[in-house]
Amino acid sequence: MKRVLNIIVCMLVATMVSCVNTNNVDNVNNQPSGDKGALTLSVDTRTTSGEALDYVLRIYQNNGDSQKLVRKYTSNEDLPPYIWLLEGSYTATVECGKAEVASFDNSYYKGAADFNIVGGEVATVELIATLQNIPVEVIFDQTIVDGCLEGYYVDVLIADSLEEATSATPKLHYTESKVGYFVMPEGKTNLAWHFVGTYVYADGEQVNVDKSGVIENVEIKKHYTLRYKYSKDADGYLGDLIVTVDTTLDERDDHIPFNPDPELKGVGFDIAERHNYIGGARQYQAKSPADFNVVMLTAGGTSYDLTTQTVAGVSVEGLGSTELLITLSDDFFNTLSGGEQTLQLAVGDKDGGFASKDLPYNLQGVNATKKKDISLWTGVGTLSATVFGTPSSVAIECRKVGGEWVSYPASVSGTDLYSATAEGFDAGQNYEYRLVVDGKYIGANCALATEQGAQIPNGDMEDWCDYGGVIVPYHTGINAYWCTGNYGTAALSKNITNESSDVRPGTTGKKSAFMKSEYVVVKFAAGNMYVGSWGQMVGTQGAIIYFGQPFTYNAKPKAIRFWAKWNCGAIDKVGEGVATKGDPDLTKIFCCLTTDVQMVDSTNLDETGFSPDDNTLKTSSDARYDKVLYSAYMETTQSQTEWKQVEIPFTFYGEDVNEVPTHILLTFTCSGYGDYFDGSTSSWLYVDDIELVY
Repeated sequence: MKRVLNIIVCMLVATMVSCVNTNNVDNVNNQPSGDKGALTLSVDTRTTSGEALDYVLRIYQNNGDSQKLVRKYTSNEDLPPYIWLLEGSYTATVECGKAEVASFDNSYYKGAADFNIVGGEVATVELIATLQNIPVEVIFDQTIVDGCLEGYYVDVLIADSLEEATSATPKLHYTESKVGYFVMPEGKTNLAWHFVGTYVYADGEQVNVDKSGVIENVEIKKHYTLRYKYSKDADGYLGDLIVTVDTTLDERDDHIPFNPDPELKGVGFDIAERHNYIGGARQYQAKSPADFNVVMLTAGGTSYDLTTQTVAGVSVEGLGSTELLITLSDDFFNTLSGGEQTLQLAVGDKDGGFASKDLPYNLQGVNATKKKDISLWTGVGTLSATVFGTPSSVAIECRKVGGEWVSYPASVSGTDLYSATAEGFDAGQNYEYRLVVDGKYIGANCALATEQGAQIPNGDMEDWCDYGGVIVPYHTGINAYWCTGNYGTAALSKNITNESSDVRPGTTGKKSAFMKSEYVVVKFAAGNMYVGSWGQMVGTQGAIIYFGQPFTYNAKPKAIRFWAKWNCGAIDKVGEGVATKGDPDLTKIFCCLTTDVQMVDSTNLDETGFSPDDNTLKTSSDARYDKVLYSAYMETTQSQTEWKQVEIPFTFYGEDVNEVPTHILLTFTCSGYGDYFDGSTSSWLYVDDIELVY
């Protein structure tokens, strides 16, 4: 920033003047007379806001290496109309404001200029007072304001580093976006900063942020801006705290002509009052001393440059003149959704004048839908619209994008609010809906994207680990989501289920699951994999396992889908004789949506065996099957030795279709009689890319 002081020095006499004699002034004609000279001085210290700064003005007579103070004036004094000076060399100095090492309130300016008084001539001197502080502006991005708990701050200190600072180190403590001023002591060239805050994510996670840095080689006449932004996923930015430093050279002359900003108002209405728009034209008028060259309109998240763009339902008259008329009408408002809408209108003129106003409206049309308005378990949602007056009929039409429109009658649900119950919502789909009032479409169509349905962890079979010699189809063996019979066979140095590089066609993945039935020392072991957990071995006779894991359903799945290929070998091992030797083995796959896990003890299958086929679920009196709300079941003795995508639909077996399960069971085996130690050592099964279909 620059302070400008204009000094006009008049010398109209010969060289030898030893004193000032006011009797030699012609007070009638306001001119010097005789052999005396006069200095006429005007001082203007107004800021750009019109506020006057206090100043001290001094004039020194130069005599070789020494100076003599000959005049001193302050802003509290009235300058005399004439100041008399001898011919010679002079220096004028000015100081404005208050010099503090660190301050939010006080800025400090000073300047000096040399000039000569020459007999019989007029000397004009411009004295410039420059800002001696270093302005440091801290700007907290909206991510900090919205995301941090109260109490975040930034300290800016005159120090080479945060570590060298002491309690006596000059500093400013910023708790909001603002500008502070520093006067650098002799030998100091760096400013250190220190940010402290607690950031809270949408999921409730809290992160304590404590970061510091240094601005090196700061300079007078530069305005330093520190912008603080927090981003959880921004790699390489000071541990996710992004700080940018803007050093913009600032040498503005405070003598900037003041131009009033344009006036912007509604034609026949209060521009600040929220309006229920039901049709017709709404006009806004702008006036300015200079010609208009900017008109901007923002609505519904879209900005329009009306100086260059043509927008349906919007007209602008008067560009290039000092008066504007902006008209908004039906074709424009019908592009906006219903409910409360606040538009922004901004105008600017060629002299830099600018005005911006919010335009608050209540608009007819469908309203935005919130997540809670749609149940992806029942497929039913509530759609609402803003409607004024008492129309004869109101309906909301909805469709899956690209599908057929379905109309749902709407009824009054609040002041100027109508609601309709729509059906058929699925996860991961795009829908649109619109308002129909008395047979006429009102407002814009509104888009609705439903969230993707939840999926089973590691359904793509890409994560595997070796957990103490046990191969596990999960990234960790501790609390693994998936389990296999490997826990029973690994003790004998055998894993009957492994990862494989033989993957289904078209996949980008690198792994699949491979199950192979084998005879391990004394028992037949069926190749298997299931969502669940291992219990324990029961001697050498069997094992206790648990089918199922907790699962959070955000939508109702329609089917289980996966890629697979399998071989149903001829049964060559018979344990308990459930199967017949020589018959083809049984490939068995089932998925259940349940309210609990299911324990299976292979040494007591009469009481704990679990096979949720259709007949069992419909006829069994076993209370464990009452926990199965939905089941998708498949078994086959036909081999499928090439990759094939399989989809098994869920069948409802519960009592209340609105009941949401809490667990999921999913089991794959290439030997369905394996619980009884019957099966084929040539049976195998590959599985890849398992997913729930919504």
